[in-house]
Amino acid sequence: MRLTFHASRLTPHVSRLPCLFLALWLHLPATAAAQSRIVTLSPEKGPTGGGTVVSIEVEGGVVLGPLRVEFGGRPADVLRRTGLSTLEAVAPPGVPGPAPVQVVNELWGAVTSPAVFTYIPPPPRLVRLDPPAVPVGTQGLVLSIEGEHFAATSSLRIGEAPVPVTVVSPQRLQARIPAPLLARARILEVRVSDAALGGGTSNGLSLSVTNPAPEVTAMEAPPLLAGGPATAFTVRGRGFRPESLVHVAGTAVTTRFQTGEELTAVIPPALLAQAGDAPVTVVTPGPGGGTSNAEDLTVRAPFPGRFLAFTSNRRGGRNHIYLLDREAGRLDPLEEANSANGNDGYPSISADGRFIVFQSDRHRGQADVFLFDRETRTLDPLPELNHPTAFDGFPHISADGRFVVFESDRLNGRPKIFLFDTQTRVRSELGQANEATADDGLAAISN
Repeated sequence: MRLTFHASRLTPHVSRLPCLFLALWLHLPATAAAQSRIVTLSPEKGPTGGGTVVSIEVEGGVVLGPLRVEFGGRPADVLRRTGLSTLEAVAPPGVPGPAPVQVVNELWGAVTSPAVFTYIPPPPRLVRLDPPAVPVGTQGLVLSIEGEHFAATSSLRIGEAPVPVTVVSPQRLQARIPAPLLARARILEVRVSDAALGGGTSNGLSLSVTNPAPEVTAMEAPPLLAGGPATAFTVRGRGFRPESLVHVAGTAVTTRFQTGEELTAVIPPALLAQAGDAPVTVVTPGPGGGTSNAEDLTVRAPFPGRFLAFTSNRRGGRNHIYLLDREAGRLDPLEEANSANGNDGYPSISADGRFIVFQSDRHRGQADVFLFDRETRTLDPLPELNHPTAFDGFPHISADGRFVVFESDRLNGRPKIFLFDTQTRVRSELGQANEATADDGLAAISN
């Protein structure tokens, strides 16, 4: 068989090929537009100022030919291909919130289905607080905060406490600070946050709650003698705080806060070892605070044999006890100690002249022991010491005023020696000193 080709029949088929390619080419954009989509967008967030390098992976034929990437309708600043279906674009500036991202084929006009890129607002930034410091205890403080990037969604923390805030402008906030936050001296950190769209937290600024500077105007103290016991005294002035401490000769001593104008303190024996002037100051810690002016307490050298306690019947023939202050040249009739209806005698006095122990028959004529405090002008009937029916008398007090030794016939009617501790209120028989068949009494005790 022989096949014959006729040019007139072949030509029409050859002439149709360009038209077929053109039809395919024209059909491709519509197909690519229908199927092209962004598979991956990384990262999916960035600042509103732009500049984020975003990797884009596209699925579909739209990547063939010249391309343009748009973020919310704004073209990307830089575009480069990193693979057959991957691109890199630099996000342009935008407004806070989500922005659709599309890849556009500029030759065909084909567009991918959009992905979402979220523009994150810049974090708030604090520049200045007004006022930056306030006195402790301030009421009704309105704090002004200057900075930038503030928004209606901004929130405020003072220290660890959230505080309601008013947005005056993108550069200024105002807040009324609760009084409890200002009740004690400290440094409070102020920060502003904006959780909307991940806006973040600002830098911190310090709000100082300051203590006042203390001032000493006067002191009240009993006579201070070198070698004396711990002694309480009062400091008066201004600007005292619960954390203020009294310093004596540069040493902090036990201090009790009474009011903003009064402190009480105790001078330990170590600071009374020598005679002289001891400067007293009040120190208040910061913020603020500081050291006050100094006022002197005088510690005097003891006057040998200054106090003399004795018995006298100068009033109506009854015996009563008296005290003579030889240094001051003054006689104390001890009216709070003596009884109008009894006899009081046999006194013994502590080294500082404060405590006097004595014997009195004011209770139905029976001898009992009493203790008088000259500083507080109070009489202690010593119920733990005295016996209801026995003789208790001839007392003697230790130099520090703590122990009283006395004689009592409460054991089988014979005088025996007993010891009483005025601090613990415990009475004890001195068995090592007493002898069962003898009379033991008229005792004295050292310091």
